[in-house]
Amino acid sequence: MIEEYLEGHSLYALIRDQGTLQDAEAIRYGLQICSLVEYMHSACDPPILHLDLQPNNLMICGGTVRLIDFDHASAGRAADRLGRYGTVGCAAPEQYDPDRTLDPRTDIYAIGAVLRFMLQGTLRTEDGQPYPLSKPLADIISRCMEKDMEKRYSTAGEAAEALQRLLAGEKPEKDKKEPPSLTVVFAGSRPGAGTTHLAFGLCRWLDRKGIWALYEEKNRSMAVRTMAESLRARPDKRGIYRMKGCWMRPWYGPGAKLPEAKGFAVILKDFGLEWKEAARVLKDENTVFVGCAAASPWEGDRAGRMLDELKEGKGGGQRILVFRCGAEGFLKRTWLRKALSGCPEGVSVFCSPEYRDPFRPGHQEDFLQAVWKRIERSLPLRQEKRRWFDWWRR
Repeated sequence: MIEEYLEGHSLYALIRDQGTLQDAEAIRYGLQICSLVEYMHSACDPPILHLDLQPNNLMICGGTVRLIDFDHASAGRAADRLGRYGTVGCAAPEQYDPDRTLDPRTDIYAIGAVLRFMLQGTLRTEDGQPYPLSKPLADIISRCMEKDMEKRYSTAGEAAEALQRLLAGEKPEKDKKEPPSLTVVFAGSRPGAGTTHLAFGLCRWLDRKGIWALYEEKNRSMAVRTMAESLRARPDKRGIYRMKGCWMRPWYGPGAKLPEAKGFAVILKDFGLEWKEAARVLKDENTVFVGCAAASPWEGDRAGRMLDELKEGKGGGQRILVFRCGAEGFLKRTWLRKALSGCPEGVSVFCSPEYRDPFRPGHQEDFLQAVWKRIERSLPLRQEKRRWFDWWRR
């Protein structure tokens, strides 16, 4: 038997390695899935049912979705006899009930489950909602996954029409305009101070909490491009990559004209060693400065110069200093006490624990949460008396 070779990754592997998708990207993949299912259902009479539509059976090949593994596919009465299997979380309730008849709406249920997986990263309903869904998408998914077949979309084409209307988008109401993104500016006192490490870790932590965050490389380290080459990732039309569960825009240089990165609650700008340049970005209350420094006594002069920059009072946002040192009592060191004595009032100081992989910080998430809570204190409250970033949760 000769089969076509497909170069790409399964949808399951894509979400596992790169994290959940934003609404628009999930809708585009969902439209392709609906088209595949609609073609299969209308190819002959009686319709062919796949009966095992799930992330591992969907291949992403250069942005195109391919449907594979037709082991359970059947038509007519054979579907009622052979379709009593499927993947837990994607299989419709009637597949577990021998007294119920299977029809195209059985595959519609799986379309909803796959959409949910792309947005929340799970097929298990007991996981709750690790990433809050936008109401329009949640309504479409709920209708696809209705236990009562009569309440689902009758065809994949109907589901596609609903997704297409959502993708086209209606003009937002005046009272639903997005607030400006929070800008978190990162800079380090020396190479190896952990600036990029911390920015990556916080970006991934925010994504897992359902807050859309974008990492912007404002230095020439080429870290994002190097990672993209190793993962064979491709940017979208805005020049943004989706890797390791983070949205990342590499350094393109001052001459590049790119579309504005809209839809992100937080933008993390990594200036590397250009901490003087980073200080110039601090303009308003929606900007927070995070300086990273090593806690070695022979590097106190560099940390001190960065503190002097803070003392000039540039910008109105929160200032945070993170020292990369796991040793207890490091704040008692003489040079550091001297440096901190001249630190402007209101600057918060943290000691970063050691964690090798910023995208899998494990138990060090408590540290990232503490840093974010300190950032949150400087965020303005909306009229509804909710925290600013709550508006962005999806």
